[in-house]
Amino acid sequence: MKRIVFLLVLLIGISCGDEAPRQTIPFAPVNFRVDPGGADHQLKNELSYKIFTGNEAHPSSDRFGYAGVLVVTDAKAALHAFDLCCPHEDNKKIVVDPDYEGKGYNGKVKCSSCGSVFVTMFGIGNVESGPSTEPLQRYSVILLQDGSYRVVN
Repeated sequence: MKRIVFLLVLLIGISCGDEAPRQTIPFAPVNFRVDPGGADHQLKNELSYKIFTGNEAHPSSDRFGYAGVLVVTDAKAALHAFDLCCPHEDNKKIVVDPDYEGKGYNGKVKCSSCGSVFVTMFGIGNVESGPSTEPLQRYSVILLQDGSYRVVN
């Protein structure tokens, strides 16, 4: 009887763990460094962004997701990272635009094809409007000892 109770408690404990982030687009590795105190200085400001793709000069070991990675800052200048691919389109050539109104980044991005708008300013990437039913693919942003960050999946 004690074993059954133990197994039941163990199963409940295991099932209450954090759910793994849902993959909304095809998997592609993400692993690169962001340095707001150096080359990526624009990310020191609130509600700013920078797009990272394989087109810039980076170490050959860096990986930038399926369609590239959008790194944004929220109102407290905390970093959040999303794949540029619209989850409704699942096409690496169709990406979201952080400056879709021509006024700069406002905490939202819009798909250039389907018109879905996603809220990125809180680090979640939820759909605000449009046909998409899935949020943007999020990536982890880890603070390093030197004050830079590592973006990974």
